[in-house]
Amino acid sequence: MNWKIIFLTGAAIGTFVALLMTVISNIPLGHDSDGNKITVMYHWSGALLVVIAIPLVSAFAVKKVASMKGWCEPTLKLLIPVAYLTFLPVLGASFGAPNSNLETLATIVIIGAIGGTFCSAPFAAWSYFKSRGNQSTPSMAEEE
Repeated sequence: MNWKIIFLTGAAIGTFVALLMTVISNIPLGHDSDGNKITVMYHWSGALLVVIAIPLVSAFAVKKVASMKGWCEPTLKLLIPVAYLTFLPVLGASFGAPNSNLETLATIVIIGAIGGTFCSAPFAAWSYFKSRGNQSTPSMAEEE
């Protein structure tokens, strides 16, 4: 796969991880006895489900959409590690967010897109140098 497409799929998966995180973590499930809002992240089982499910759902969704639209055929060996590596800064930003305003949520989505691009950089570099090595080195038969 081309290194440019790897960066684009990394940005897409980072955006999707951040969108899912902002939407799912802000769904109200009720109130506790003190009147505080209960969300999915309130109990450890819901938090564990979110930590496992959001990156996996994001990876499979980006693969499905990219394949259906005919843009590229990304592998899950690329998408799943990028999704989990992107989830960490998105989780930190969403836990440290001061409020749930639209600007804050948009900032988390931008952080996700930047994080996905950054986390896909090793895969893009590997693809670039692998393809460059095959094209730029002449074979012994061509030199003679």
